[in-house]
Amino acid sequence: MDLLERYLGAIARHLPDRQKADVTAELRDVLLSQIEEEEERLGRPQTREELEALLIRFGHPLTVSGRYRKVQHLIGPEIFPFWWAAIKATLGVILAVWVVMTLFIILSGEHFAPGRDSSEASLIGVLVFAFGAITLVCALIERYGKTAFLKKWKPSRLPPPEGKTKSRFERVLEIGMTTIAILWWTGVIRFRDFLPDYVMSVELGPVWKSFYWPILAYFGLELAMNLIALALPGRVVLNRCLSLVRNLFAVGLLAAVHQAGQWLVVNWDAWRPETHAEVQANFDMGMRVGIVAAMLLFLALAAVDVWRLWQMREIGRGGAAAV
Repeated sequence: MDLLERYLGAIARHLPDRQKADVTAELRDVLLSQIEEEEERLGRPQTREELEALLIRFGHPLTVSGRYRKVQHLIGPEIFPFWWAAIKATLGVILAVWVVMTLFIILSGEHFAPGRDSSEASLIGVLVFAFGAITLVCALIERYGKTAFLKKWKPSRLPPPEGKTKSRFERVLEIGMTTIAILWWTGVIRFRDFLPDYVMSVELGPVWKSFYWPILAYFGLELAMNLIALALPGRVVLNRCLSLVRNLFAVGLLAAVHQAGQWLVVNWDAWRPETHAEVQANFDMGMRVGIVAAMLLFLALAAVDVWRLWQMREIGRGGAAAV
């Protein structure tokens, strides 16, 4: 019976002190009963190998002792959906921030040193830490039964069912890119020149300085719109109206900038005057096409915003009539 006592001792080590004696005695009776039945069937005492096989069928000591715990899981079915949603949202935000930081490093010309301080290592470490922290918090909520706050929600704060809404990853990515644009526009940071010095220099034309504050206002509106949409996804009308204002503001700003006729200044001392004029004209044509295309895009987005607002207004009227 040495194997039986070892087995029961292994189970007892994972039981609360106040349960050890009673549970061990109960399990000993059950197992002795099974051993007797098996020996009656065989007509002889069990061999050590047969007893070992019986104990294996009965279950691993950790599995058996776990049956006597009040909590059988780390995160139960009530908490699991919130855990999974938090994991997806948090990891999406971390990835978006990492993408923004990587683009900033590429544009600014800075690089992480290889090895443990690299951006890849930092990303993996942050992802693992976030995963573990969320899991620990949810496990503590499950362990101590503090789930009342999960019931404090309002249907009015839910996002709209129709149409495709931007994910948190997309919102955070846009917030990060807009922040970088604001820092660059205000001169806090600057980007490296990707063109070698011996090729040519391309600088912003004077027109952009004259629209410094309107462009900064546009970036601020873009940032505020995404922050509000991220924090209050259920405020559908507000978010749609902000999007409409942003798009119309962009159209007006681009239309004003378009009047300049020259948006970039291209220089290279080695060019002949006629070559310089030709290259400058090509750059201006490219900018003109780009500005017009951007205006058409923002007009299309504004039209979609108006259509969505009209649809929500009609749905609201229909609901009021039904009442």
